[in-house]
Amino acid sequence: MSRSIMDLSIGGYVPGDSFLHRLDPRTKLLGMLSMLVGAFCSESLEAAAISVAAAAMLAALTGAGWRIWAWGLWRFKWMLLIVFLMNLFFHSSGAAPHIGPHQGPFSGEVVRSSLALSLRLISAIMVSLALTFTTTPREMTLGFWRLASPLKRLRVPVDEFGMIMMLAMRFIPLVQEELRNTIDAQKARGVDFGHGPIVSRARNLLALLVPALHGVLRRADHLAIAMTARGYRPGQPRTEYRPLRFSLRDLIALLLLLAFTALQCYQPVFIFPAISSLT
Repeated sequence: MSRSIMDLSIGGYVPGDSFLHRLDPRTKLLGMLSMLVGAFCSESLEAAAISVAAAAMLAALTGAGWRIWAWGLWRFKWMLLIVFLMNLFFHSSGAAPHIGPHQGPFSGEVVRSSLALSLRLISAIMVSLALTFTTTPREMTLGFWRLASPLKRLRVPVDEFGMIMMLAMRFIPLVQEELRNTIDAQKARGVDFGHGPIVSRARNLLALLVPALHGVLRRADHLAIAMTARGYRPGQPRTEYRPLRFSLRDLIALLLLLAFTALQCYQPVFIFPAISSLT
């Protein structure tokens, strides 16, 4: 896997001219929240499968390529496995089926519930990655600032929150780069991070964290100096080089996503009445 794909796997922006790239960031933010609500408002396995299918359609619309998506989802494999096993072992409902003279360890309802939870998490991850793949940190900050601008009347520091969010998103790839450079430098000096006892690995980890933390703090100090030199003042009004425009295309996309969320929340009654009656 190339380093460019590794950098874009979490929180990265993939340049492109797809349909999702051309949408207003406010539409994508509201659409992401809408799809997350639709994914978690129902506990049925059918609704979770539909959420994953819808998230897969969004993944195809991003134009990022299947390798980037495969690598991005593969990074969450342990989290998904742990959530599935915890729900499988600690959630008890229904009677376990009998396999010959022996009784099975888990009931069918528990297995369905664990699969549904894992699928809902997969759909949430895919929707979040679709947002970051098609939206730059600047666009996301402007979208958040526009959506939260009514809170200014309540004296909420919306501008400061937006700036903090943008800086945090920009520092994710910078931290990854610092860690990768530090690991390469320490390996060139003979440090082994994958072998030996736990105490030795912990000591080697200190040789990684201290230089990486120093590099991140150095970049943060340079960024603060650059912002001060450019005249940034917290709380002061700022101009926009490319103002956001909410078009008819954004309205149609947002209405479709809201309609999909409504169907997801009520689908056990309207879409799958036969399945619901059987279960």
